[in-house]
Amino acid sequence: MVESQRESSSSESKSVATAEPEPTTERPSWVFYLNPAATKGVLMMAVGVFILLTPDLSTPIVRAGVAIGLMVFGLTELWLVIRHWSDTGVNGVALGLLSLFTGLSVLLIADGVSLMLTFIGIYLLLRGAGAGLRLLLRRSASVVMDVIAAGVQFSLGVMLILLPGAVIQAIIGTAAIVLLLLGGVSLAYGLRRREDTTDVDTDTLAKIGKHWMLSVDLGADERNRIAGGLYFEPPDRAAKLGSWWVMLVLSVAIATYAILQDSTAVVIGAMLVAPLMTPILGAAGAIVNGRKSRLISSLLLVAGGVGAAILLAVVIGKWTPGTIPLEINTQITSRVSPNVIDMAIALAAGAAGAFATINNRVASGLAGVAIAVALVPPLGVVGLTLEAGAFAMAWGAFLLFLTNFVAILLSATGIFVLGGWASIQRLRSNATSIAITTGTVLAAAMVIMLPLLFTSQGVLQESANQATASRTVTDWVAENAPDLAIIQTTTSGTEVTVRLEGAEELPDSQSLADQLSEDLGIAVSVEVLLTPTQSSTYSSTTGETR
Repeated sequence: MVESQRESSSSESKSVATAEPEPTTERPSWVFYLNPAATKGVLMMAVGVFILLTPDLSTPIVRAGVAIGLMVFGLTELWLVIRHWSDTGVNGVALGLLSLFTGLSVLLIADGVSLMLTFIGIYLLLRGAGAGLRLLLRRSASVVMDVIAAGVQFSLGVMLILLPGAVIQAIIGTAAIVLLLLGGVSLAYGLRRREDTTDVDTDTLAKIGKHWMLSVDLGADERNRIAGGLYFEPPDRAAKLGSWWVMLVLSVAIATYAILQDSTAVVIGAMLVAPLMTPILGAAGAIVNGRKSRLISSLLLVAGGVGAAILLAVVIGKWTPGTIPLEINTQITSRVSPNVIDMAIALAAGAAGAFATINNRVASGLAGVAIAVALVPPLGVVGLTLEAGAFAMAWGAFLLFLTNFVAILLSATGIFVLGGWASIQRLRSNATSIAITTGTVLAAAMVIMLPLLFTSQGVLQESANQATASRTVTDWVAENAPDLAIIQTTTSGTEVTVRLEGAEELPDSQSLADQLSEDLGIAVSVEVLLTPTQSSTYSSTTGETR
């Protein structure tokens, strides 16, 4: 019996050994480019590009999506109430009806979105005021978290109430950029896994993100090399700091003299040698790596450099007579009214600077980053305007510097994380401190955005008023004084100035003032200036005038 079993097993093993392998169906390589990770990446990037290219079309689509989402949420809440009244009760009914009402308002009422954002803004203002009150009464369980909450909620609440359109555009644009980033990471992950022919990847975004962080990790040696260029640490700490201060003083001197001469070329030269970008990028690197001592030393160096730069500019302003009045100096006037575009430039420049820092192949691009984002010239303007007593202009220039500083810090932090300077281990172990520090920077950015948004709105409104006034004046002149030529039409608040030229007498301009007030939607005062034109023709033979 045992022998028969042995013979049977041996015969089976021989048959297995001699059996030919089953034929495998080899799939073409292009199939693996269509794995779910790559497909998700392409779709997210396509949606992001669509939103960025068609803001007018994407806004109503997003509005409809939000409205439908709110209504679906409200219906599901009411259905849950019907099935589990004991668990939800009146609160569930209220939440469901509120969601339905808000969704219908957003979808059907023209101003439904603005109304919803106003309610949200009031709610955030109250929450921010509550956090601020806790700080004042010293009843805060976490001072840092309440500072962040108060700053973010109060700033966002004010923007939602006063500038809902700008907030909607910012949210949609930010969502598009996030989709592009996540889509790019997912696509890169899918393409890298194409050689894995045993399984089609179906990983979640969280797992894809983790794999990305592991794949781009720079390693300890590379991190130490980068840190050596950003932090003024032993060995030769004194020599490094001495060189930095020398270059800062020289760059401030060059920039300040260039501003006094209204010379763009020389200002660009000052940007190239200005060293302030280094400690700002160092602070961003310290945030993602949880290095508190490096963060504090970098921020103290920035603060000391800012103070020294302003003081030096004041001294130069006292000893150097201004050849060009401040009000018409383009180097000054272009830096005293920052807007959201300046923050966008600084965000992009900070990202470029951070990428060049961790990537040797594009390190040469740091010179272009230094030119793109002005750090030293605004400080020179601050010093010169303070010395001249123009405090409003000084604040505008300092706000521009703060905008650049916070935006660079914020975008560089994100690039350092995505670029692998911080290891996953350090991100996990320092998650709380990183979140608090990043939240503080975000709160500062939100607070700074308030005056920037109002400035931007003023610029956009002034531009729209200028275009409307120009069209109105053109139509009025064509109808009432066709022989007159329009030289210039300018608007300033509620004042409109029209410069005309011609031989014809100026007709009564009351109708023009009435039409401008109607088209602009505000009561305006109109000043019409006519430059008379005389034409004389002389004969070359008689010299008589005709």
